[in-house]
Amino acid sequence: WINGENFAAMKREGLLYGPFVERLPNYRLVDVENKPSITRDFTVPVDGLEAPWGMAQVVFMYDADRVPEPPRRITEFASWAAENPGRLAYPQPPDFLGSTFLKQALIALAAAPEALQEPVAEADFEQVTAPLWAWLDALHPHLWRKGRLFPQSGPAARQLLADAEIDIAISFNPGEASSQIAQGLLPDTVRTFVLEGGTLGNTHFVAIPFNANAKAGAMVVANFLMSPEAQLEKQNPDVWGDATVLALDKLSAEDRARFDAVPRGIATLSPDVLGPTLPEPHPSWVVRIEEEWKRRFER
Repeated sequence: WINGENFAAMKREGLLYGPFVERLPNYRLVDVENKPSITRDFTVPVDGLEAPWGMAQVVFMYDADRVPEPPRRITEFASWAAENPGRLAYPQPPDFLGSTFLKQALIALAAAPEALQEPVAEADFEQVTAPLWAWLDALHPHLWRKGRLFPQSGPAARQLLADAEIDIAISFNPGEASSQIAQGLLPDTVRTFVLEGGTLGNTHFVAIPFNANAKAGAMVVANFLMSPEAQLEKQNPDVWGDATVLALDKLSAEDRARFDAVPRGIATLSPDVLGPTLPEPHPSWVVRIEEEWKRRFER
């Protein structure tokens, strides 16, 4: 399972086998036309070196019993937290979801977010990120534990939501809340919301190391993961609730009907409500943002 910074590093160092993806029969069913992150992973061209097997998009889970109207813009989070002290948390970077929270905020706050699509070395890091640090300075005193402690992972933050210690938690899976409710891990009052203007999204992949001793077997597995059968199972909210990488109009009528019949889940937003997917920044931004966050806030 690979994407983002890990893919960029392994591609740069020549550690991946391939290209192999276009040799897989099920790749013809993949929605490369309408899902740009399938061919550009965090701005880096995939070039056939990894096979897609799931889509992700940032959403926020909240307890509707305690939060009748959640904040809909990043700029509203600080004021919401001030009015509801201790009821918001995000995972501590460099946890993936914690870093994602920072990226989502930076895209909304930066004066020129297009700079994030280029390597960080080509931008004025201090100038581009200054609004993010100012926003975090205003937000942190009102977080869970007053921003002195942070949950160490996405599941840890989700557990705080389940335990009613916080009211809002970030997720990178639009079906996570429904899946967790179905498993009895979140109360059935939890729902999902997104931000106005869209949220970050990406594709996750599988790849084959350059020195793998069973490359043919690995390709069989990658091909299966892109099959309608596997994608249907993965999209089932009782299993994972992950959005498919397939183009439904490329499937047989029978398979399309099976996808249409997959229950969305009690807390899962419909595609039209989920809204637009924003592109991930270049991977080089993540390292610099995490380093600066650690310098400023880690105790």
